[in-house]
Amino acid sequence: MFDKFFSHPNKLYIEHITNMFEESDTPLEREVKRFHDIGKLKDNFQIYIRDTSQEIKDKNHSLLSAFLFLLNSDFENKEALFGFLAIASHHSNVENFFALGEDNRYVGKYCCASKELGFLDEVIEHSKQIDIYKNMTGDRDTLEVLSKKYQRYLRSFKFKNHFEYHDFTSFKKLFASLIYCDKYEAIFGATKETKKSIPNEILTTYIDKLPYHQKRDEFRKFVLNHFDTTHKLFTLTAPTGYGKTLTALEFALKFQKEKIIFALPFTSIIDQVYDVVLDIFGSSEIDIFKIHHKTTIDESIPKDRYSKVKFLMSSFSGAINITTLYQLIFALFGNKNRDNVKFNQFKNAVVVIDEAQSIPYALRQDFIKLCELISEQMNTVFILMSATMPIVTERFKEISNLDYFKEQNRYILKWLDLPKGQDSLIQKVQEEALEKHTLLVVNTVKKAQELYLKFKDKYECFCLNGYMTDYDKQRVIAMVSRRLSQNSEKILLISTQSIEAGVDLDFEVGFREVAPISSIIQTAGRVNRHFGKHQSTLYIFDDICGYSDLIYGDTQMISRALFDILKNDDVEESDIQEISQHYFGKIKQQLESLLVANEIEKLAFEDINKKVEEIIDNGVYKELIIVEPCDGFVKEIQNELFRIRREEKDKFIQKDLIQVQVKKMLQYGINVNRKDIEKFATPVDTVKSLYELMYLPAGAVEYSTDYGIKKYQLQAEEDMFD
Repeated sequence: MFDKFFSHPNKLYIEHITNMFEESDTPLEREVKRFHDIGKLKDNFQIYIRDTSQEIKDKNHSLLSAFLFLLNSDFENKEALFGFLAIASHHSNVENFFALGEDNRYVGKYCCASKELGFLDEVIEHSKQIDIYKNMTGDRDTLEVLSKKYQRYLRSFKFKNHFEYHDFTSFKKLFASLIYCDKYEAIFGATKETKKSIPNEILTTYIDKLPYHQKRDEFRKFVLNHFDTTHKLFTLTAPTGYGKTLTALEFALKFQKEKIIFALPFTSIIDQVYDVVLDIFGSSEIDIFKIHHKTTIDESIPKDRYSKVKFLMSSFSGAINITTLYQLIFALFGNKNRDNVKFNQFKNAVVVIDEAQSIPYALRQDFIKLCELISEQMNTVFILMSATMPIVTERFKEISNLDYFKEQNRYILKWLDLPKGQDSLIQKVQEEALEKHTLLVVNTVKKAQELYLKFKDKYECFCLNGYMTDYDKQRVIAMVSRRLSQNSEKILLISTQSIEAGVDLDFEVGFREVAPISSIIQTAGRVNRHFGKHQSTLYIFDDICGYSDLIYGDTQMISRALFDILKNDDVEESDIQEISQHYFGKIKQQLESLLVANEIEKLAFEDINKKVEEIIDNGVYKELIIVEPCDGFVKEIQNELFRIRREEKDKFIQKDLIQVQVKKMLQYGINVNRKDIEKFATPVDTVKSLYELMYLPAGAVEYSTDYGIKKYQLQAEEDMFD
C-alpha cells in the first residue's frame, strides 16, 4: 500500500530512528530506540500521519512496538522486560514493574488477546522494506510462549528476589534516553547535538573584576585548589556570605562537562541566581535556561520555534540550567514522562544543589543514594552546598575549609524572654528598629501579617511571605535591598521562612521565632551578612504563633537542646558549625531512613512517585489561585486562548502557545489553603477554557500587594505549613 513510511508528518521513518542513535548507547538502549516506533508501520497509522485531521481508529503503536521488541530480543529476562516497559510507556507514565505480569495490556496471560496483535503480520511485512529490520520475525504462537516464560519469571522473581536501587536508576537511564532522543528528533529533525564544554574564562574574568574581598577571595582559592577531576561527589560547606554560588559555578566549570544543572529550594532565589548568571554569560552564545513552573518564554521568539524552546527549557537542555529542588527531586524519583526527560540530562553533567539542608530529611538517604549511583552510571558530578550541611555519606568529599566557621564573629544568638508574651516582643522590636535595620521572622503567614499591620504605621515596614505572588515578593525584595544600601531611615522587614535561604539581604539585628536549628542559622545568615564592623544579634524567642511544633514536627523537638543552652548562655557564630553538625547527626540517627526501599524492591515506579509527592506536599490540601494584577488581565488571556484554539496550527505549536499564556498567569499564582479560600467574600472565578485554573478578580479585598492573601483578617482556625 505504501512505498515509503513516515514516523511524523513529512518525516521519513528511517530518518527518525537512525537520528536517535548515539555513540554512547548501550546495546539495550540502541535496540529499544530501533523498535520503539515500529508499530507505526501499520497501514492505519500511515494513513493518519499523512493527514492528521482524519479520524483514524487503531493508530496507536506503543504496545505493538513493545511486543515486536520482545519477539526479536535476545536479552536476558530482566533487560528484555525493561526494554518492553520502556517502549510500552514512551508516550505515557511508567507503571509499577510487576503490573507487566498482571495487566492484560502487557505480558500477562491475556496479552495475546490484545487488539494490537491484529496488525502484527502487517507490520512485519512492511518492515522488510527497511534495512534496519533485516531478519525480523514474530507470530502469535511465539509471543504466547514468551508471555508464559516472562510471566513465570515475574512471579518467581517477585517472591524469591528483590530489585536494588541500581536497577531503578538503570531503568530510568534507559527510559530517559529513549524519550529524550525521541522527542528531540521529532522536534528538531536531527541527531542530538553534542554540546561543547562551557569556557570558564568568561566567569573567571567576571570574578576578577569584582571588588576585592579578603574572606571571599581566600575561600574561592581554597576551593579551587582542591579541584579533583577523579572524584564526582562533593560537599561545599561555608558560612553565609562567602560567595558559594560563584565559587561552586567556577568549580563546576573546571570539569568541562556538557551542562550544569543548578538546583535551589525557592523560585525567588532561582530568579536571583538566573539574573547573576545571565549578567555573566548573557553576551555569549551559551544557553542559560530558568526552569520552574512559572518560567515565561520570550514572545519575541518566532512562533514556529515555541515547541523547540519549550522542549529545551523544560528538559534541562541548556548549557546552564537553573531550576528548583522540586524539579530535581521529581527528575530523580518521578515516573512521569516529563520528569524522565530531565533525568536523561544528568548524563555527563555537573549538578549543583544549593541549600542542601532543604532536601526533606525523610527523603535524604534515598536522594543521596541515587546521586551516588547516577554519578557512576551517567558520569555525573554532584556538588551539595550549604552553610548548614546535613550528614551525607563518606563518598562525598568536602572541598571547603571548615575552620572558616571558627573564625566568624559576625553575630551572636541570644535568647529573648517574653514575660508579657507578644507584647514583650513588640516592645523589644520597637526599641531596635528605631536605630537599626531590623529583621523579624515568624513561623506562620497569619502572624507575619498581624505584626506587619501593627508596625506599618510607625516604621518603614515591609512584609514577605508565601501568600504573596512571586511578582510582589520580588518587588519587596528589590525595595528592601535598595533601602538597606542607603544610609537613611531604618527599615523593618517582617517575614516567614521565605527569607531564610539564598536571599542576599543584610540586616543589623534580627529576631527569630523558635524553629529547627538549621532554620535559625539560615536566618542568622541575613544578619551582618556582609561582615560589618560591629557584631550583630539574632534574638531567639519562644513560640507566639501557636503552631511551631506542629509546623516543624520532629526536627523542632531535636532542636530543643539548643534552646535550653541559649536560655543560659549566648552562642557565638564560631560555635555554629559544631552545633549544626550535632543537630544533623541527631536527625540522621533518629529520623532518617530509606523512605522508598520497599517500593524500590518491587520497582513500583508509580508508588514511589506517590510517596515522594506526599513528602513534598506535606499532606496539606492547597489550591492554586491566580491573583489578577489588573482589570482585564484574565479576559485578555482568555481571548488569546480562544484565538489560539481557533487557528489551524500544528497541535504541538498550539499546545505551547497555550502554555505561554498559562505561564503569564502563573507569576501571579499562590498556593492557598482550601479553608482560606472558603472564607473569601469575593467569588473566585475560573479561567474560561482552562477550567481547572481559578482566579481572584483584580481589586478583591482578600489580597494586598503589601502582604498577600489576608490570612490574618480571614481568622483561619488552622494556619500551619503556610
